[in-house]
Amino acid sequence: MRLDLIDGFPAPLDGLTARDIRDVLPNPTLIEIEGERPEPLFVSTLLHGDETSSFRILQRLQAAYGEARPPRSLLILVGNVDAAAAGERFLDGQPDFNRIWSKGAGAHHAFAERVLRTAREKRIFASIDIHNNTGRNPVYGCVNVLRPADLQLAATFATVGVYYLNPSTTQSIAFSRLCPAVTLECGRSEEPEGIEAAWRLIETTLRIDSFDAAPPPPETLKLYETVARIIIDPDCSFSFDEADADADLVLCADLEDRNFVDLAEGVLWGRVVGGGMPIKAVDEHGRDLTASFFRLEGDAIIQAAPGAPSMITTSLNAIRRDCLGYLMRRA
Repeated sequence: MRLDLIDGFPAPLDGLTARDIRDVLPNPTLIEIEGERPEPLFVSTLLHGDETSSFRILQRLQAAYGEARPPRSLLILVGNVDAAAAGERFLDGQPDFNRIWSKGAGAHHAFAERVLRTAREKRIFASIDIHNNTGRNPVYGCVNVLRPADLQLAATFATVGVYYLNPSTTQSIAFSRLCPAVTLECGRSEEPEGIEAAWRLIETTLRIDSFDAAPPPPETLKLYETVARIIIDPDCSFSFDEADADADLVLCADLEDRNFVDLAEGVLWGRVVGGGMPIKAVDEHGRDLTASFFRLEGDAIIQAAPGAPSMITTSLNAIRRDCLGYLMRRA
């Protein structure tokens, strides 16, 4: 799998959309921009091809620093250009580009290792990975290490943060072993609030010499910890429409409205046909925690312990290719 390395920005991106990216960058690309401070800020874009706020940030970086020298060097990854051109998270036959950052065989793991090796050699200052989600969520930052610097990145981006270790194969987990790292969840693609917050964080991080030794004050960052990933049995048909008589599982239509809402035990998640528990909660080690968080009462799936959902989506494609969402508790 090819990875292009270029010094300086490519041909102008102004006026393009993410679906045009291969006209300018035909392959995944690392862009190096020399700045006043030598240790680069790493910015990761388009790991998911249908999450386009990162492309808008790439355009802004080119507009701001295509001719001017940035206050800190930049190392910018433009990831799954093929999926971006198709408007898809990833293509059939591809892995998820945000699930390849642990040890493994094959061309995509070798690609990720090459990116990591380059970042290590460049002694990167911090890593910012930019994403969107399909459900209704606030703008929030994710960290994988509870260091002051990582929390400072999250708090500069948003007032809500998430600490997670599952899945363990993401870009930010791998990069957190090299430097302070954050994943930015910028809401839905193209939403201005998320784009502005991401740009503000990048501009701030480019201009600082070092991170504060103390964590940000608790009142500036409402931090949750992800405790379980929620997946649906691949053999189970499901719907969010109560009138769908053919579905094995009918989930509550308002489920994504509960994202980042602290829920008590006893909340209904959906109803099943034919018995059995069609959803599973697993921790970062893949251990089955379903009984700790869900129970069946007749045909009703009930939340069995307090917790707050996050990244719940009603996109059937996103659920099948990734998960229904996550369960969190206050960190």
